[in-house]
Amino acid sequence: MKKWSIIAGLLFVSGFLFSQKTSVIDDAGIGIKMFNANQAYLAGDIDKALRLYTDCNTVKPNDGSILFHIGQCHLAKQETDQALDFLQRSETADTNANADLHLVLGMVYQQEDMVDKAMTEFMWHKKIHIDDPKKLKEDEIDHLILECTLAKQMESHPVNVKIKNAGDAINSEYDDKSPSITADGSTLIFTSIRPLQVGKMKPSKDPSMVFDNVYLCKWDSTKNDWGLSYPIDGDVNEAYAHTSCTSISPDGNFIFLYKNSASGKSLGGDIYMSKKSKKGRWGAPVSVGKPVNSSYYEDGACLSPDGNTLYFVSERPGGFGRADIYKAGKVSRTEWGKPENLGASVNSDYDEGAPFMAPDGHTLFFSSDGHNSMGGYDIFKTAMNDSGKWNEPINLGYPINTVNNEKCFTISGDARSAYFASDRKGGMGKRDIYIADLSNYSVLATDNNSAKPKGFSIIRGKISSSKGEAIEDAQVTVSDSAGVKVATLASSAEGMYFITLKANLRYKIKVSSKGFKPATKPIKLPDSPLGTYTLQQDFTLEKE
Repeated sequence: MKKWSIIAGLLFVSGFLFSQKTSVIDDAGIGIKMFNANQAYLAGDIDKALRLYTDCNTVKPNDGSILFHIGQCHLAKQETDQALDFLQRSETADTNANADLHLVLGMVYQQEDMVDKAMTEFMWHKKIHIDDPKKLKEDEIDHLILECTLAKQMESHPVNVKIKNAGDAINSEYDDKSPSITADGSTLIFTSIRPLQVGKMKPSKDPSMVFDNVYLCKWDSTKNDWGLSYPIDGDVNEAYAHTSCTSISPDGNFIFLYKNSASGKSLGGDIYMSKKSKKGRWGAPVSVGKPVNSSYYEDGACLSPDGNTLYFVSERPGGFGRADIYKAGKVSRTEWGKPENLGASVNSDYDEGAPFMAPDGHTLFFSSDGHNSMGGYDIFKTAMNDSGKWNEPINLGYPINTVNNEKCFTISGDARSAYFASDRKGGMGKRDIYIADLSNYSVLATDNNSAKPKGFSIIRGKISSSKGEAIEDAQVTVSDSAGVKVATLASSAEGMYFITLKANLRYKIKVSSKGFKPATKPIKLPDSPLGTYTLQQDFTLEKE
């Protein structure tokens, strides 16, 4: 939920009729309707509250308090145009119609990218409540003012990218979010709340009975565009449960999911994993278990390129804000070690989420409504330095980020394009998936410069015995031309390995397994101007 929506809802509770300056309503019937409207709003029945407030507005069309509450109802429904209209009318009728009028109006102006007007309203709110610390919440109002200042700065100095809507093959009139792409750029998965029949559950347009589900689409090389999206094959989506994808593995063989069941299972929301079968169907999600999952909210899981580290989001106690980013090391094929908070350089007093580890293995992208955000959630990057510490996060800049909410940034293996979700104006639904052309913007650089992106290529293959049997857990070590180890991973149960590495360089691959003679192979990993290059390199190991 958007930050300003949460704050506006809380302010409504604290600023209702009995604690605010409001017009005196003489008609007892209107007084009862106002009371019932308030009760409906607090119960979450926004449509009923809006209907009752509108009835009161018909009798008293210039009452600033009624106009304010109608504006708040539209804001809760994310109808910002209508919210702005009624809040402006409320301010015209009575600048003191509600103790939080200027704060809420400022939030709507900010959402509409009218940052100068937003700053004026925020400063007005601050001036009015300068002697009331409880109502002022100075750190919060100062944060909003800072967001407006940063938005003006970033909009006047845009980064060199082109943004386009992913189009109706992917997006819909509903909420589409959480894109994730395989390293070779062939498969895109995402989450949508569009009506979908799952099992015996019929499609419904009742908001309380429409759930997140996972969709998938394939790259059509003949059309040089994405094919039509469709519900993911298999047993991932579940009736009466929110199932959202958080990432797909670089090799496209398994996905991480967030699940929250309306039937009483995993009410806090947990991280699950689904594996693709040889026939291309996805298996039933399996919980990653403790200690990654807890009794608190967990989401946003993604793997490092070598598969040895899991990054995820949790609201467990001991963090720096409400939601923080953690990491856990791989213990076995199904177990993860004790989670470690990424620390204060990454996690702020606000919310962090949607982590994505880049193909280089040390640049982490994430979303936050803290740090130096333009407003709402922005996309940031940080990189682990030589001492093992995370650098100060860098805002990716405008127009990737806007005064709206941007989340779930993922880049292609060649680092030439990125996908993310945004609720910016001009979309097809509540949130849409967008594509950023990174041809002239190297997001993997240590700062935001205009250098050409440095791409990555893929090495993949199968490790077998001389009898053709797959070798599981064979150790694959990759070293650069200077002999420095750059990656270590293990083969899958099917004997497969997969790794992304910097292109146009020479490497040496060593494969070893107990009971077999090790094998080494020098390679030169090329690049491709047409996409992510994939080198197939199989190994056959002889018995000792």
